[in-house]
Amino acid sequence: MSEDGAATAPDASRLMEAFRLFNQTSQELTEAYGTLQQEVQRLSAELAEANVRLRAELEAKERMGERLALLLEMLPGAVLVVDHGAAIVDMNPEAIRLLGADLRGADWQSLQPRPMPGARDEWCLLRGDATGQPVQVTMAVNALPGEGGQVILLQDVTAARAREEAAQRRERLAAMGETMAGLAHQLRTPLATALLSVSQMRYERGAESFARQQLRAQERLQHLDATIDAMLRFLRGADQEGGSVALREILAALQREWEPHFRQKNVALQIGAAEDDWFLTGTLAAWVSVLANVLHNALIFSPAEQSVQLTVQKKPDNTLQLAIRDFGPGIADADQERIFTPFYTSRRDGTGLGLAITRNFVVAMGGSVSLENVCPGACIVLHLPLWQMTQPLSSGTMHQES
Repeated sequence: MSEDGAATAPDASRLMEAFRLFNQTSQELTEAYGTLQQEVQRLSAELAEANVRLRAELEAKERMGERLALLLEMLPGAVLVVDHGAAIVDMNPEAIRLLGADLRGADWQSLQPRPMPGARDEWCLLRGDATGQPVQVTMAVNALPGEGGQVILLQDVTAARAREEAAQRRERLAAMGETMAGLAHQLRTPLATALLSVSQMRYERGAESFARQQLRAQERLQHLDATIDAMLRFLRGADQEGGSVALREILAALQREWEPHFRQKNVALQIGAAEDDWFLTGTLAAWVSVLANVLHNALIFSPAEQSVQLTVQKKPDNTLQLAIRDFGPGIADADQERIFTPFYTSRRDGTGLGLAITRNFVVAMGGSVSLENVCPGACIVLHLPLWQMTQPLSSGTMHQES
């Protein structure tokens, strides 16, 4: 074989190998391209599905936003959104109506929110219009998560409180009418007796007769004065006392003031002990006067050689229970619902105001008074909240409350 034939054979072999590799590579590329097309189709389908879901979510959020906007417009309460700097960033139409102006961008503190005394969660705001009239509202505050702001819900209670005050005024007038009728009845008898005694005061009837009629008139006039004084204390009893007083001091003052009266009738006065940290809202004189009404009744109906017991107990709800018990005839079933009614009394010389004064005062101090059935005797029970020092506002309260 010639040299040209020997050289041609390896070249053809290499060429065939190259064609084989080329065909193999082309087949692999074709397969890879097919796989790529399938992946692209799969990803395109997933993307289309994701776009459909995203579009549905966006449409649902838009519908929800529209519903929330409509809900805010239709809400009877005023809604304010306040940022971390106490600036009003949004408010619904009811808030604009309540506050008299669109206050977006204004400072929340410009409304001068201040809590209403004696009313929980009720505040007084100044309208943002030219009138600047006060508005009484209930307020609920919720923090916005992650934004540092707050959502404030206001409910206008100005008209409702005005109606309540008008109703209470009518009730007070009606009660005043009944009270005046009872007072007139209480005053008529001793006044008639005093007038009769004064009309019979004649020197010519002798010094002894004159002195007797004078003493009788004086006693009836003193009874009139005591009735009027009790009436005034009853009317003032609803005013809440300020300050605080230790229960130990009250009980000690009652012991000193009333033990001689009990000893004179041969009735034992037993008063329990109180802890040093038990304090009541009010003054010493007020509490001694109020509790003296109950002790006085207990003494009157206690037979000789018996006792009147005043016990003190602290309850689990951080309140005190004062119980004053006597061992007398007790209170008839028909009278038990009426003993706290002004001017109701079973005693001929009673005013019927002692227990009414006690109940009014105790209720004004946040407590309650009740009658417990015991045999023998009667037991008046007072449930009293312990006085607590005013605590500062917590760090979680609103910026404008601090």
